[in-house]
Amino acid sequence: MNETPGQKTVFVSPLGSHIHRFLQFKRAAGNRYQEEERELREVDRFLASQLAASDPVINEKILQGYLSQNSPLSLKTRQTRLSLLRQLCLFVALEEPRTAIPPSRVLGICRNLFVPRIFTRAEARLFLQACACLPKGKGSPLRGMVHGTALMLLYLTGLRLGEALSLNLEDVDLRQGVLKILRGKFGKSRLVPMAPDLTSRMQQCRRFIERHFGLRPPNDCFFPGPKGARCTKDALRYSFRKVLAKAAIPWLGPGKGPRLHDLRHSFAVHRLSLWYEQEADLGTKLPLLATYLGHVSLFSSQHYLRLTEDLLGEVTRRYQSRFGYLITERRSR
Repeated sequence: MNETPGQKTVFVSPLGSHIHRFLQFKRAAGNRYQEEERELREVDRFLASQLAASDPVINEKILQGYLSQNSPLSLKTRQTRLSLLRQLCLFVALEEPRTAIPPSRVLGICRNLFVPRIFTRAEARLFLQACACLPKGKGSPLRGMVHGTALMLLYLTGLRLGEALSLNLEDVDLRQGVLKILRGKFGKSRLVPMAPDLTSRMQQCRRFIERHFGLRPPNDCFFPGPKGARCTKDALRYSFRKVLAKAAIPWLGPGKGPRLHDLRHSFAVHRLSLWYEQEADLGTKLPLLATYLGHVSLFSSQHYLRLTEDLLGEVTRRYQSRFGYLITERRSR
């Protein structure tokens, strides 16, 4: 159960009040903490069976007992659980210094080996062409237009998947060509301008859906499924793989990509490449990119900016034109 104004999330362990204040602190900082709240409830139930009410102190034995539960969980899930538990213990330790803090590597080093698949520009053109002619499904006459438009939107704006599928009709200003992203990641809201050709495609998509369902209220979803409910992530992933196949971009399987989220990575890298070509001042442009993507800092945007072959060529060309005179060839005698 999510906490709403006037409603207090109840925790029952001797440290329940600390956990509640920790949850409030995180949400005040802009975090939704929905999945984390469920995990905190599990922590609370475990602590209720382990802590003495007379002296409720989290020690190493209690930490090991909690982290050793549900061993079939993946290493990544266990690492996420550990990170949340560390943050809670650090919070509690501000008032109770005897609180044990689990080491960040107690589960072993968890390396993220996945490398995002950045499309080349040629692949991006083929991808957009395939989106534009995605056929309708057997049981879904809307799929071609709705899913094709949603996939184009993800690449051409760099939206997160959840942000795109959460759009309602009232959030899409087709006259001004602007999207309203409300309460995105970290609770941030922002306006996202669209290019004229993308705005035109969104207008076409809306008219197509209206011919099928008729006029809909402003709070209805912009991207509906075959029965009018909001399009699901799984349905869009299926169409994404169909588009990849049509564009001759190989999909290597689950966990190997390309993933839908790689469209956001590709958007960021291609925008940076374009700025290099335009000789733009990156010092002033990168904060704009961070704002457009809905990041809280430039550090978050750096995660998306990877050196690709296309980008390397632009970096080399730019600095060769400016500083190439510093490097001279030495003739052998």
